[in-house]
Amino acid sequence: MARLGQQQLQLLESAFIKRAPKVKLTANWRAIYRELEVGELDESEKHLCFAPRDFELLRQGVLALMGLDLRELDFNVDRMTMSAKSHDEKLANIRPEAEYLLLKFLGFTSPPLAISALTSLRVPIDEAQDYCRTLKVSAILVVENLDVFDVIQQARLPADLTNLMVVYRGSGHHSPIGVQHFLQVMAGKTPIIAFTDFDPAGLQIAHTLTGVTHCVVPQLALSAPAQLLAIAQINSSSDFDKQAKQAKYLQHADLHNWQKFACWISQHRLSIKQQHLLAHELELVLVPYI
Repeated sequence: MARLGQQQLQLLESAFIKRAPKVKLTANWRAIYRELEVGELDESEKHLCFAPRDFELLRQGVLALMGLDLRELDFNVDRMTMSAKSHDEKLANIRPEAEYLLLKFLGFTSPPLAISALTSLRVPIDEAQDYCRTLKVSAILVVENLDVFDVIQQARLPADLTNLMVVYRGSGHHSPIGVQHFLQVMAGKTPIIAFTDFDPAGLQIAHTLTGVTHCVVPQLALSAPAQLLAIAQINSSSDFDKQAKQAKYLQHADLHNWQKFACWISQHRLSIKQQHLLAHELELVLVPYI
């Protein structure tokens, strides 16, 4: 089925509202002219000219072709809403995952919603907000990697860290967009803890997380850094070397209490993944941002 893209529809909307007598014949306007066959080319064939009656013809042509009305064009909807109007649901700006996030619960005396720590839920943002309130969630733990999120119950988190909502930060099929929207709502209401890789990229993720109040680091990084460095096969300096852009970010960021970690990571070319922290059963501690 023929279609016009969002940029072309916006050009049509602008011409319709302004009643522009002519437009420059760009590639987009050539495509529009081929589809709608409304207007006349000038002698130079560099402009497309419109008579007063053409604007209603443009509107009717877009309605017939795309199901959208130039008088009330709105892309800021989800795909279900757009599909009720147009055959091209992908014109919607709100992506399917933008209002959902993947979460699970950890550290509750009894399993909330009768589900175990092994079970994750994909829920709308407003439902996750309700859970925070009704289940008396004490903190939100945002986990960088999906496989660590899946086995988060194996992590040696602080014993007093209870009633947690664990959220997967997102990638691939689980976009970070929904998490970003959720954290924007929850910032300042509930402690937000970042559990990321212990390397420049992980620290950058933690630092840029909306509303973050703490990060999770191996306890040895505070008490016995030489012992942490001595663990065989835990660090990948070659992976650190691939993170020059993230390391540069940390050099110029205001990291507050995390500054010491950024310096130490850079000094020793550290890249310790979450999976290694769990595999070596390392005790993890919370470090406040401020």
